[in-house]
Amino acid sequence: VICDLTGTCVDLFESMVLILSTSAIIGAKTSAVPHFLTGLPFWIVASGNVGCSLAAFKIHCTERYSARALRWSLRLSLLAVIFFVQFVQVAVSYLEWVHGSITFTMFWHFVLISTVGQLLPEFCVMTGEYFTSPDYLPIRSLAANSKNGVVQVLLQGLGQGFISTATPAILLVLAVMITWGLEGHYGLALLASSSVSGTGFQGSIASFGAISTNAYKQVHLTTYDSLSRNRANTLAMLGDIAMQAGNTISAINAFSAVFNVALTLLAQTYTARNMDYQAVSGSPLSEWSQAGLVLGVVMPFLFTGNTTVSCLETSKSFMRFCKESNTVSKIPRLPFPQSHIKGLRILSSFGTVTSMRLVFSPIIHSMICPLLGGFFLGTRGLIWLMSGMNVIGVCLSLFLINSGQSWVSARKYVLFGHLKDADGDAIGPDSAQYGYLGVGEMIGGPLEDVSGPALNNFVKLVAVFAFITGGLYEEEPETTWLFGFVCLVASFLFLAIARCVLSCILDCLTKYVEKRERQKLEKQRAKEAREAEQQRLAEEEANEDEEEAAG
Repeated sequence: VICDLTGTCVDLFESMVLILSTSAIIGAKTSAVPHFLTGLPFWIVASGNVGCSLAAFKIHCTERYSARALRWSLRLSLLAVIFFVQFVQVAVSYLEWVHGSITFTMFWHFVLISTVGQLLPEFCVMTGEYFTSPDYLPIRSLAANSKNGVVQVLLQGLGQGFISTATPAILLVLAVMITWGLEGHYGLALLASSSVSGTGFQGSIASFGAISTNAYKQVHLTTYDSLSRNRANTLAMLGDIAMQAGNTISAINAFSAVFNVALTLLAQTYTARNMDYQAVSGSPLSEWSQAGLVLGVVMPFLFTGNTTVSCLETSKSFMRFCKESNTVSKIPRLPFPQSHIKGLRILSSFGTVTSMRLVFSPIIHSMICPLLGGFFLGTRGLIWLMSGMNVIGVCLSLFLINSGQSWVSARKYVLFGHLKDADGDAIGPDSAQYGYLGVGEMIGGPLEDVSGPALNNFVKLVAVFAFITGGLYEEEPETTWLFGFVCLVASFLFLAIARCVLSCILDCLTKYVEKRERQKLEKQRAKEAREAEQQRLAEEEANEDEEEAAG
């Protein structure tokens, strides 16, 4: 849970930084009033973070509140943040209008775009919650139909995941179309900046979800009080909803960030050639742009497969280590949790190195993607690659996140006794439905916690690396395609070297741990032998004293 939370918060923060930096560049290149258009995104994001700090301080709730009611109470706090940001944005834009720096048309365009940008992520979260929260029909239907077996569970969960991507995609399309029609390139930058103005609140929501989930586990480990357990169950359901909201916001913000980077790359590339990038024309679907679009669709699927396989390899390494090593077993003579601390420390060290060894393949995949696109397809193909990757990335990420969460929520719906049979009796964790949903949860775990969120970082890393290396590419790849083959060969070499080096480190670490444990075991045995010898000598002396006293 802590790792999931850390990844989500880092994802939110880097999207905010990326959007702010690219918005400043776009604002400077698109307007005759750069001092205001470069500064407005900072006003919006700064006021949003201040408002989030105040709104996250308190939440209204009562003893009778369900997880759904608590979530809506949190949503009302976000509404207060939106009002505060709009007050600051309207005030700043009004002052610029009064001074004559912008027209009244631009003024109300900015107000409308910023409002849409703030509401858009939350609307996407609400549609995701409908498909992943036990308070709504899809999850209850999934839990009720789980009696039909594992196939029903898997197919229905996947189907609901696919359907859940439709509404966010439509909302994103409408927002982009409206924004482009109002203010063009800068409107898209302002829309992205407004969407990350609630980053602080979304991060606190994700943190609240992690705290709620951990509280649920601690209560069920330490008490049998029914009232405490009922409260913990409510917190667990709320925690799942809140963490799913954090993952959804990360996907939406990543989409906005990559959109901004693509526009910035377009601006930088053509202004470096003394061309007005907003007036660039030509065949929109040349052979290079079509190839870039196809490559942009294929790469996220390859990356998803790469991360899923890496996750499975990591889990198998953990299983082998736990079976072959006695150092991670609990210490019987110590009480819980002291009996598990030593094993957890060793397992954490092993897991860190193992994860690093298997994460190199996705990283190299992310770095080679823009190089191949730029050298083989040119700048135009690279921009289309980023566009195709961005669209398929956000939809695929939402699908993976919502599908995985739907199985988790449906299983908890059964675990907490909310599913009833025809006689009104609760169907609990000893039922076949609970076991069938457990299969879905095992499949959905890597999708929801690894592959889905990792796609957000993948598309952002590709976009940033493409922007940094943009000066290496030509508009068309007549003279650069040979470098693409060099990069392709180099990527395989780096991957092989990384796997070999980290495998050696892992083997050395394992041997070192085993050696330390053998040394400790030998010392323990020597100590026990000395104590036994001392006890034997003491008993002999006692026997001799008794014999002397008897004589």
